[in-house]
Amino acid sequence: MRPIDEFSYIKNNKVLLDSDSLSQLYHPVIGNHAVLLYDYLLAFFDDGVKRHKFSEILNHLQLSMRQVEEAFAILTAVDLLVLYQTRDAYVLKLQPALNRETFLSNPVYRRLLEQEIGDVAVAELDIKIPQEARDISKKFSDIFSAEGTPKPKANVSKNHFDLDSFERLMLRDGLQFKDEKADVVSIYSLADKYTMNWFDTYHLAKSTAINGKISPQRMTVQLEQPKNVKSQGQSKEQFDTKEQVIIREAKQANAREFLEKIKAPRRAVVTESERKLLEELANMSFLDEVINVMVLYTLNKTQSANLNKPYIMKVANDFAYQNITTAEAAVLKMRNFAQRNKDRKAQAKVAKSNVPEWTAKEYKHVATAEEKAKLEELKRSMLED
Repeated sequence: MRPIDEFSYIKNNKVLLDSDSLSQLYHPVIGNHAVLLYDYLLAFFDDGVKRHKFSEILNHLQLSMRQVEEAFAILTAVDLLVLYQTRDAYVLKLQPALNRETFLSNPVYRRLLEQEIGDVAVAELDIKIPQEARDISKKFSDIFSAEGTPKPKANVSKNHFDLDSFERLMLRDGLQFKDEKADVVSIYSLADKYTMNWFDTYHLAKSTAINGKISPQRMTVQLEQPKNVKSQGQSKEQFDTKEQVIIREAKQANAREFLEKIKAPRRAVVTESERKLLEELANMSFLDEVINVMVLYTLNKTQSANLNKPYIMKVANDFAYQNITTAEAAVLKMRNFAQRNKDRKAQAKVAKSNVPEWTAKEYKHVATAEEKAKLEELKRSMLED
């Protein structure tokens, strides 16, 4: 998008400005520039009669091209505008602002507004129906009896997310938000980005939760896994039989279960400090399968029944820096660690010391035949003198 690029409006798409909704509901969420742009587009709507240049918007609103592009992006994200691109121009389809009731019933929009102006201020904007009031409105079928007539579709925003159903399953399974307002927005953003329905999103949230708390960060890592595997070119043929078993076991159990399974043959139990350590690793956004590989390597390396925190944190920091997100990548990294240590030991064995042999306590010099001949010749010359 450049200032000299052209755009036009879609014909028969005039939208009336709902200044109350725009000012009270949208403005705190989308900001000044997006509101200015939306107001401008509604005011200068010409029913698609001719093309305009984006420079007209820049001159009128006194904004930079970067600011206008950001405003366009925000308007499309909140469904106030649909932006199309043809071979040589852009086409704009204006969308009406949601009314107060629809906007506030959308859980994502409501949380975004609460983040900006607070819970109390948002509650003041709610439509309040008297408690004693009874809904006596007629249903469509009560008035129109023609059979086969399709029911009118409800006007549902494209950004609708069934938070009520999501939270019912949370209550059933004992899950909680760590920060409800921020988490709801993050979860919806992931569902929207990866085109997931609320049910699939919930199962992802449940499988990546940390001690009963939903973790959008670990959800993101899980969703990014296929892309990371592809970019790293990992395949089953890269691993020997033992490594394949480790990868399979690491993926099948959560971190707590995996540690218990390893410690059982050693007649040891998971300690409270180890539970906290596993949670600390999870809060670093590591998935359980990666934590399990780190745990196995640490216990084998330290030859201890308990996890050595300084050692495993050293491994974790290296994994975080290298962006290790899968059990496969973790096993390859551990293989490199082991090979590096083996090479270091081999070099230490063959390294020659620059300290003379005669400095050794038990050193005993044995003269060679040449040295003995020289010694005898020296003795004879001394006797002759």
